[in-house]
Amino acid sequence: MNVLIVGAGNVGAHIAYLCLFLPRIKEVLLYDVNQELLQGKCLDLNHSAGVIGKDIEFIPLENLKTNADIVVITAGFPRKQGMSRFDLLDANVKIMEDVISKLDFSTLRDSIFIVVSNPVDVLTYFFYKKTGLPRKKILGMAGVLDSGRFRYYLSQKLGEKISEIEPVVIGSHSKDMMCIYRKGDVKGITEAVSETQSAGAKVVSYYKGGSAYFAPAAGAMVMLDKIIGDKKEILPAVAILDGEYGYKDIAFGVPLKLGRGGIEEIIELELSPEERTLLDNSIQGVKASIDYLSGQGKI
Repeated sequence: MNVLIVGAGNVGAHIAYLCLFLPRIKEVLLYDVNQELLQGKCLDLNHSAGVIGKDIEFIPLENLKTNADIVVITAGFPRKQGMSRFDLLDANVKIMEDVISKLDFSTLRDSIFIVVSNPVDVLTYFFYKKTGLPRKKILGMAGVLDSGRFRYYLSQKLGEKISEIEPVVIGSHSKDMMCIYRKGDVKGITEAVSETQSAGAKVVSYYKGGSAYFAPAAGAMVMLDKIIGDKKEILPAVAILDGEYGYKDIAFGVPLKLGRGGIEEIIELELSPEERTLLDNSIQGVKASIDYLSGQGKI
């Protein structure tokens, strides 16, 4: 089985590295506009395969006219301090348009696509609208990352082991994300929610010009593992909704059953009236961004 990673920056390169530890992946194709850097990263990754003794090949591509079982799109500018939602959206929509124009969908009609580029909810929706591919084949990586961050902060606040906590985060991948964990000390949970909602910005503040890449890459690896292994397990991720949770023609994070076909099922959680209000508030930014793109004639 092979994986194509579009964008070999920090996130893309780390996803490629983590593919070393997924047993079913035998080939990783990487594409980046910086061809010289791409050559170096692929050589370094192939050396890594030699170190751990795994039969896998990392192949640098000069173009995107290729076939792959799964396509992971990480290309785009990282979030920087002071950037508005629309600043990042304008920059990365242009890059996504370029990626879509270069992919050969005649050979990728059975592929699964995972969007990692931010703002991921809107770019997942944009990719869907521009390609016309079935919605079950298109996912965005966000909920796994946000739930992982929430799990970490809950373990810190509640004094529990990370491995024993199963929270879920739905809604938009933003400060308005909706964090759900219904047992334990309310004060500790509230503090964990607040820290989770600001976690990405906190990492950006430390990196001084970049954004997180270890945890996002780990999130993509978890999704790849569930899809490639056809595990039918439930994870939160961005999906195109068509009536689920009462929403249509929008993309945001919800629990999904993932398998070899991509999205096997969208799981609808039982939400209280208060939680439904929180969810609706969470996705207002996604709606505004979609309206913004629509107003510019881009979708």
